[in-house]
Amino acid sequence: MSARSASIPYAAPRISAFYAAYFLVAGVALPFWPLFLQARGLSVTEIGLMLGLTLMLRAAVGPFIGRFADRRDSTRGPLVACAFTVLLVTVAFYWTWGFWPIFAVSTVFTLVYAGVLPLGETIALRTVSPESGYGRVRLWGSVSYLVAAAVGGAVLEVVAVPSADLIVTMILVCIVLMIGGSFAMPDKRGGDAPPAAPILSVLSDRRFRLMLLATTAIHGAHAVFYGFSTLHWLSAGITEWVIGMLWAGGVIAEVILFAWNAPLLRRIGPVGLLGVAALAGVVRWAVLALTTEVWALALAQCLHAFTFGAMHLGAMVFIARTVPAGSSNTAQALFAALTNGLGLGAGLLIAGLLYAAWGAGAYWVCAGVSGLGFIAVLAMRTGAERGAA
Repeated sequence: MSARSASIPYAAPRISAFYAAYFLVAGVALPFWPLFLQARGLSVTEIGLMLGLTLMLRAAVGPFIGRFADRRDSTRGPLVACAFTVLLVTVAFYWTWGFWPIFAVSTVFTLVYAGVLPLGETIALRTVSPESGYGRVRLWGSVSYLVAAAVGGAVLEVVAVPSADLIVTMILVCIVLMIGGSFAMPDKRGGDAPPAAPILSVLSDRRFRLMLLATTAIHGAHAVFYGFSTLHWLSAGITEWVIGMLWAGGVIAEVILFAWNAPLLRRIGPVGLLGVAALAGVVRWAVLALTTEVWALALAQCLHAFTFGAMHLGAMVFIARTVPAGSSNTAQALFAALTNGLGLGAGLLIAGLLYAAWGAGAYWVCAGVSGLGFIAVLAMRTGAERGAA
């Protein structure tokens, strides 16, 4: 137990429970939400637009939720409020049909749901050690994602014709658990008074801006994989069961890194982790562009531990070390908005065009984008050396 959490009863289990509950929602929504949209009559093109645009729009509101939490110097209150609002918005999907009504409700859902994780990350990083404790509580989110996806898939397979309402109901059950996990979180306050304009204050740090550029490129480069890898592998004759194992293997590799990241972090630091993530992305996407041999894909999927896991850990520790405590919610929200919102959302919009034109060749673009992320990491190191001089 770290010194941070020693005075808080059961701090690590409470934070682990929050991550597990939050990613239960993601484990059902991410794999199966396209089925809901299809059941509501949306075309493939409309589904792609829906997913990409709603992710991009989360960049508009997330930082302001973080700024509000910083000004109150209380993170658990806004966290619980966001979780309850997600529940209320999700209920509306039972009576929502057509592209524009679903888009409107989906936008509100995405914006509020996007506020939950950054607030939870702030509490976690204020409570447990970013270097040795964070990965061990965060890994339970990855584990629960696997469980939710497996159980959700089994439920939908048992039902001969999965209905849109069933998918909404499964998500609602998970959201109720997420609300419970939010209530259980400790309310660890930042202590320092936030600046008058925390968003501008955080963005004034050149290395923080470069970190956002690097993580946006590294994570956005996953777009072709998230959007079209399953379709591409099916067309290559790989069975659904093998594809499921390939996806699971990537998440398991991520869990292993979260559990035993401390030695690597001590050796190369958070900026080094970002550099490893970018280079791993170049290799991973090049392999996926060149082959559909299962053994090669399995090895490439192990790199998910770095392309996502190392990227996320590096960003979290960098924020914890460099951003004042009074602005940590704002910094987390900016990271989530740009990396998971604008970067991945724009990537998904472009990925459809790239895959339609070039097939697996679209992964070469992803490799190039990861390379741009590595250039941003090098600039971070240059800035650090100049500052030290």
